[in-house]
Amino acid sequence: MAKHFDPRKVLRQIANPLLKEFFDRRGELRDVAWEELTETRIEPVFEAWQQLPERPRKEVQVTLQDVVELADERGLSVLAEEVKLRCPDREAEFNGWDGRADRAMWVYLHVPEAFEEAALFARADALAAGRYWIKRNGLPRQQLTVSNRTTSELQAALTGFYWPTQMRGCHCRVEHYTRASGAEYFFAYLDDYPDNHLVFDDQGQVEKRSDRYAFENVFVFAPGEGALELFARGGRKVNAALQEAFCRSVLGVDAGDTDPLKPAYQLDHLLDENFPLQTDPADRVADVRITRLRLEPKAAPLSYIELKADPKGHPSEIFRMLAHYCKTQNVSPGRVRVRQVSFRVTFMHDGVGRPKTLSFNVSSPDSCDLKSKTDDMRAVGDRCLKLWRITGD
Repeated sequence: MAKHFDPRKVLRQIANPLLKEFFDRRGELRDVAWEELTETRIEPVFEAWQQLPERPRKEVQVTLQDVVELADERGLSVLAEEVKLRCPDREAEFNGWDGRADRAMWVYLHVPEAFEEAALFARADALAAGRYWIKRNGLPRQQLTVSNRTTSELQAALTGFYWPTQMRGCHCRVEHYTRASGAEYFFAYLDDYPDNHLVFDDQGQVEKRSDRYAFENVFVFAPGEGALELFARGGRKVNAALQEAFCRSVLGVDAGDTDPLKPAYQLDHLLDENFPLQTDPADRVADVRITRLRLEPKAAPLSYIELKADPKGHPSEIFRMLAHYCKTQNVSPGRVRVRQVSFRVTFMHDGVGRPKTLSFNVSSPDSCDLKSKTDDMRAVGDRCLKLWRITGD
């Protein structure tokens, strides 16, 4: 996630009673006259924090950075989800704070286990920003019983893939969490290639250090759908091997013995201009349009043509471009496949600023970047995919 961190701004965003409780629990900043401070006069707090010894000063900064990371729409949504799951009787306290940073700090102080897991889930949701998650369906629809043996077998499977093929991933740690939605999350951390870099020691001196950082894979299994989503860098060969590793070690099945790797997303029917892009009335959508098509001629599967329409132009502009392409190339729509589609959803104007929009991409057979959107936008997109018959049940 790694958002910009402005320490004074963060201190101003957190209510003084919460800041005082935070430092009181740490046994620090006892000399600050909290009762004399206004909500924006935080310089005494900042100066007292900076006078702490190096180690506690850094610990405070790390915690405040975590608060910043969760003080946005995605983070607060996950925090609310965790509070509701773990201590529903305290929801009113959580909702009683108006500020985003206040809510995040309150959870850190009063439901720390929810704060820790929310940070993981929010990071998983944000990992896909700018990249695609890979989705596989057709797996057994089964509830999981995850034990230490399960995670150990997944660790061994991942190490067994990465070390012989890439000479990294000799060590692996898998952590499992169940989200309130029922989705099963597996975070896999593996050691990366060693690297030399310059660091400052506790005395402020620069030294060269060689470390093996960890890289991360994320597996998300939806038991009710029999669907697996995967975030990993490396392309299709890596993704296929990791899916196989997960199926064998966690589901106890051979990926080759399950249903064929059928497309998670069906797109070809979108070439019909008359196909209705219906939406749920509750989503209050004013307009839906296709803004980009990537087409693959069936006679030349390794090549493609891309059509891109002006998002502000006529809603049917993309189909005019399609008709022009088919006419000039003397092909029919039935002789091309749709490999990727870009959608733009515009919501009804609520009278404040510009109308909200949702833009996302879907690729055949198994890629979609909705995972990078906020929870409410992703929910709208998921409903659209079903209504447009792009995904199954």
